[in-house]
Amino acid sequence: MGKKVRHILGLSGGKDSAALAIYLHKMDPQLEYFFCDTHKELPETYEFLHLLSARLGIRITYLSAERGFDHWLDVFGGLLPSPTMRWCTKQLKIKPLEKFVGDDEAISYVGIRADEKRDGYIAPVNLRIRPVYPFVEAGLRHSDILRILKDSGIGLPRYYEWRSRSGCYFCFFQRKYEWVMLSKKHPDLYKKARKYEEGHSDGRQYYWNDDESLAQIIERQDEIVANHLKSLEGGRTEHRSNRPLSEVLFEDDVLPCIMCK
Repeated sequence: MGKKVRHILGLSGGKDSAALAIYLHKMDPQLEYFFCDTHKELPETYEFLHLLSARLGIRITYLSAERGFDHWLDVFGGLLPSPTMRWCTKQLKIKPLEKFVGDDEAISYVGIRADEKRDGYIAPVNLRIRPVYPFVEAGLRHSDILRILKDSGIGLPRYYEWRSRSGCYFCFFQRKYEWVMLSKKHPDLYKKARKYEEGHSDGRQYYWNDDESLAQIIERQDEIVANHLKSLEGGRTEHRSNRPLSEVLFEDDVLPCIMCK
């Protein structure tokens, strides 16, 4: 008798994985839902996961690494994670997922859309975990995901009012405008993120952004906000449509961690 294959869906607290849960939960009652909890999440993320669980009647398993972010930051000598050094993904998300699956085989449903270009970026994290992409197979795009969320009555997480993706409050993929908004919406979390840039044991200076510290970003916040609003208006004008600014805001311009989909 062959080994049972588990069906799993990782939730990030973001729109794509949430829409995928809505899309699949009635089709596959065997689905197991999990969330890799870094314990560095926005309050709105937990709020949205609770809403999703209640509305769909699903159980979400929260996975945590044996050792948290601060431990691994010490191991890496204060080197903050970055797009080219994503040690946070491996230690806080991939390893807990592999432990969750154990020696089982699993099919992992991933919320990559048909309009995303991720060739060479969507390799499986483990040979026992086979990724599948229902939105790609069905040809569902960004507008379809927003429609699924709207029609379900669940809608978007509240942080999408000022942030373009899910992830830790100090995610290095944030736009500079989003750092400014973090300082306004969650000043306590902004202060914690800023503290991570200071006082490393090796004497080096590490920033969440390659070219600018958080202090420098806040010094330029008026300019950054003005440029952001100008960019949004330009994006809507360029498409010459009646698309709301919110939809322009949510378009992905960089590739976040696949575990944060």
